[in-house]
Amino acid sequence: MRPLRLFAVFLILLGATVAWVVLGTSNVMRTDDKSATLVRQVGDLWGVPQVQSAPSFTWTGAGGDKKLGSGALDLAGTDIRTRFDLQPRRKGLLWYATHKVDFKAVYRVTNPASGPIDVTMSFPFPTADGVYDGFAVNVDGTGVPVSVSGGRAVALFRIGRGATASIKTGYVAQGRDQWRYQPTTGSVGVIRDLKLVMLTNFAQVDYPVDAVSPTTAQKVPGGMVLTWDYSSLISGRPISLVMPAPTNPGPLASRISYFAPVSLLFFFAALVLLTATSAVKLHPVHYGFLAAAFFAFQLLFSYLVDRVDLNVSFVIAAVASVALVVGYLSIVVGRSRVLLEIALSQFVFLILFSYSFFFEGLTGLAIAIGSVLTLGYFMVRTAHVDWESVFHRQGPTLAYVAPASPPPVGSESPIWPQE
Repeated sequence: MRPLRLFAVFLILLGATVAWVVLGTSNVMRTDDKSATLVRQVGDLWGVPQVQSAPSFTWTGAGGDKKLGSGALDLAGTDIRTRFDLQPRRKGLLWYATHKVDFKAVYRVTNPASGPIDVTMSFPFPTADGVYDGFAVNVDGTGVPVSVSGGRAVALFRIGRGATASIKTGYVAQGRDQWRYQPTTGSVGVIRDLKLVMLTNFAQVDYPVDAVSPTTAQKVPGGMVLTWDYSSLISGRPISLVMPAPTNPGPLASRISYFAPVSLLFFFAALVLLTATSAVKLHPVHYGFLAAAFFAFQLLFSYLVDRVDLNVSFVIAAVASVALVVGYLSIVVGRSRVLLEIALSQFVFLILFSYSFFFEGLTGLAIAIGSVLTLGYFMVRTAHVDWESVFHRQGPTLAYVAPASPPPVGSESPIWPQE
């Protein structure tokens, strides 16, 4: 291919890059413009990320007419069982990790006084305006009256001298994205005899960087069993779980659009090599139509993902783009081995390249492996090519023709007229 045509192909690649940047920015704006509104809507319907703090206990004691004392009660032990039912919800171009949580807890407190004491339990709910189904408080198997005010439940009960009471409580609620249990009041403290078990209906568990990792994690059919078991722990960090969410269509479409020029660059490089080593000749106009067919993939995908399932959108866009490229080139170059290699190049550089973005964290590795394999293929494919003859350009040959000599004087010739 002549340098001037290569420059024209470069300008086509540059123009397509500008179009992809505009499309990617459009996807970002479509996602961000509605994000705040959608988060509020999902929060109103399903709740917000929840932080459940440990309850506080205070006591007062009396013997006859004399006060025995008062103060705060430390927890002697905690046994918590939680079950998470992940039910993701989609709004616009974003998925939200909405879930139901079945929270069951048993707290143990011991009477420190020399007589019976009256205990007040203050149990904070994760949010003051949340919905908590089935909440109740039982002390040693007996229900006690509960008053709720300001996002807290208050229960009163009595503990006999030297006794340890088991206070059972729980609820079923809805939340989003993350659930935390704060065993202390936010500062470093001593946590005695704590056991917290989480049962999930998903296996892709994750934890925030500021949280405590589980002591054991066991995979079971349909999910995970996570356990935090401590006899005596000094910490101020929470126990937390991050809910997995499906791949978000908006950010995914944006990333694919922004990286699309890389795939087109690889494809154009393959076209130059394939056409330079065969009898097929492509004009820059052909490259322009092929770039438009590549752009059609991201354009269709970007505007299908907020209406159709993510994978279905990808398949529709891929089939449309491949049909445009292969159908067009079958008319231009006819059915040949080169057409098959070009179709395979599009499948690798567009379809597989774009699909690698579905696997977060593996995109770079997939691109690196694909690039190396492609390089190896074209090295073998062109190993015996005489590049000198491929790129050698012959200009028009000008032969030197000597002028005819005039005939001798006195001779007659049909070429030279006689005077």
